[in-house]
Amino acid sequence: MNQKLKEYLLITLGAFIYALGVNYFFVANKLAEGGVTGITLMIYYLTGASISTTYLLINIPLIIVGWKLLGRDFIYKTLYGTLMVTLGLKLTHNIQGPMEDLILVSIYGGIALGVGLGIIFYCGGSTGGTDIIARILKTYKGYAIGKIMFAMDFIILCMVAILFGKKIFMFTLIAVFICGKMIDYVQDGFTRAKGVMIITEKADEIREIIMDNLGRGVTLLEGYGGYTKERKEIIYCVVSRVELFRLKKIIKGIDEKAFVTVTEVSEALGEGFQNLNQN
Repeated sequence: MNQKLKEYLLITLGAFIYALGVNYFFVANKLAEGGVTGITLMIYYLTGASISTTYLLINIPLIIVGWKLLGRDFIYKTLYGTLMVTLGLKLTHNIQGPMEDLILVSIYGGIALGVGLGIIFYCGGSTGGTDIIARILKTYKGYAIGKIMFAMDFIILCMVAILFGKKIFMFTLIAVFICGKMIDYVQDGFTRAKGVMIITEKADEIREIIMDNLGRGVTLLEGYGGYTKERKEIIYCVVSRVELFRLKKIIKGIDEKAFVTVTEVSEALGEGFQNLNQN
């Protein structure tokens, strides 16, 4: 129950950050957006229809599709996220920040929307719309959500260019690109780690200190030098970004001649990292 409550509170926070970003940066400066929000803003600029109401009505059929493909828990969170965004759009409608510099609007607007959506996605939720389609493709195909949304948003932005001109299109495209990057950054920032491979003649000493001082498990591999044909001991471990500096210091203190490679691990699941059962 505590975990569920935490997730829904974070979804609420993300939804209001997103809604505030839409009103403060985009609506106030007549910029468009991608996805259902972009369609909603186009309808608003053309007809003056309520943003929150239009947003909710467009999302209803997409939520029904998501119910069938993504499961009950996701749709509960999606429905909740959609309702929270709808409420946030209504409550923050008058909180707007018109600015002369549309570059700054695009940058900070994209950051705000990306942070809000990233928090929601991290909790397994969605704000509806093309988020549902992106989540389906991530679940069944493994594609990055930010890249999927950017592709779909680009199509919608082509409509923006036709209706409102290339200037609005180009500034909005900047914001959408930044938003997609922020989504991936916020999500990966919670689970991204570093994979470290150490080739050393003092594997036992380094192995013991890694387990004792860092509290990380290691895997021992056996290899042979391509030129000398000599047997080499190889240590492989996964550490957090913060722990990487300490690990380098440990290796340097024991074997300055060790050969070390560091690779990016986009997600680490299991003991010491995020629980595998939560994914």
